[in-house]
Amino acid sequence: MATANIESPRVWLADLEARYPWRSMLVDGQEWRWLDTARPGPAAVLLPGSVGDGAMFGRILLSLGERVRLVAVTYPALSEPGALAAGLAAVMDRLQVPRATVAGSSFAAYWIQFFALAYPQRVRALVIGNGFTDSSDLADNPLFDRGYVESVDAATLHAEWLRRVRAMPSSPLQALQEIMLAERQSPENLRARFLGVVRARACPPLPLAAEAITVLDCDDDPLIPPPARARLRAAYSAARHVSLPHGGHYPHLLNPGEYEKLVLGTLS
Repeated sequence: MATANIESPRVWLADLEARYPWRSMLVDGQEWRWLDTARPGPAAVLLPGSVGDGAMFGRILLSLGERVRLVAVTYPALSEPGALAAGLAAVMDRLQVPRATVAGSSFAAYWIQFFALAYPQRVRALVIGNGFTDSSDLADNPLFDRGYVESVDAATLHAEWLRRVRAMPSSPLQALQEIMLAERQSPENLRARFLGVVRARACPPLPLAAEAITVLDCDDDPLIPPPARARLRAAYSAARHVSLPHGGHYPHLLNPGEYEKLVLGTLS
């Protein structure tokens, strides 16, 4: 079984894309891209947060891709959850995946709730990972000031985030984020995701069985504060709640063993 060494993100990204080439399609003129392990059986669709593309899930694709079908999706520069939900449904149609585990991180954890609202029949299981209920959960964080995000141009926002990442202490996660911003994610895409965060509204109750929903958070998440985590768990009080002691804002990268167990559990 192949595994990805978090210490060498550029190496495992190259390995990932050699094993699973990118595919794409246009939905209403917007490009959606994905990596598909194309194994038989139930599928899990994995969607990243504000920073990065579908390869943010590369560690799990490399470790589990020979056993199960995993589809890591890069979604376009859209901020409205309804448009994102419709695009994802079209991608699943193209992939001939009528029903899947749908797992989102951060901003994607927010908008996949609207996917489940609009297309409950397409959801085998919903994994809301390191997410939030609405924009008020992050309103105290200056990084998500609505007035700033709505007024700044995409190039400036992207440049500021790239400078911020480059100023962070050196680490494999820092290196991966720098690769994503410097080489793979456009300014327009980054700003659209930030707009989606600062304009987020609470999703209405979902027409899913409670046992089909997992709310995942991490005790050491630096972006989602404890009150926001508690609020999201309360919104899905009857769902399965998984709180990991470590994993930061990226448990699929920083605590992959526990993340993989969770995803595998939804496919069995």
